[in-house]
Amino acid sequence: MLEEVLINKQSFYKTKYTGNLEIINKHINHILEFDKGRQRTNIGGYQSNFINFGFEELINFTNIAMSKILEQDNLQPILDCFWLNINNGTNHNTTHIHSFNLMSCVYYHKVCCDKSPLVFTSMVPTIDTHEKKFIPDNQDIIFFDGIYPHRVDGCGNNDHERISIAFNYSYSLKEKR
Repeated sequence: MLEEVLINKQSFYKTKYTGNLEIINKHINHILEFDKGRQRTNIGGYQSNFINFGFEELINFTNIAMSKILEQDNLQPILDCFWLNINNGTNHNTTHIHSFNLMSCVYYHKVCCDKSPLVFTSMVPTIDTHEKKFIPDNQDIIFFDGIYPHRVDGCGNNDHERISIAFNYSYSLKEKR
């Protein structure tokens, strides 16, 4: 089931991943063994470089859901890139966007608690300070417009760990048959 949630005339979509978690754990462990990670919007924690192997079942699941979201505009999704995030409770991500003409999604493999939300902010924060907080559960997947500003708050507990995988999709017009 895919549920649309409105954000200040913007919306995001969410669903629950129902695939094999052990395969995802194996892929995560493999990445951690060979990828030292990178610094982007993450303050502390680990963010992998773009991943170019594995996660086939999860990718297929997100492709199907993204196709359903984009079909109303006669668009088809194209997976551009994806990466792994691992953070403890004091790590966080500063407010950022992904890009124009992109849809983004985040798969929440492991959630530490309800005090580490994904926070959507206004596109003009000096005029509108409205925020919409999404508190994920394990295996939630959220889809949103990549230009929508967002951040991830830390919960403050050092012994907590969050694991997510973020995806960026571009899109193209569907071919007429």
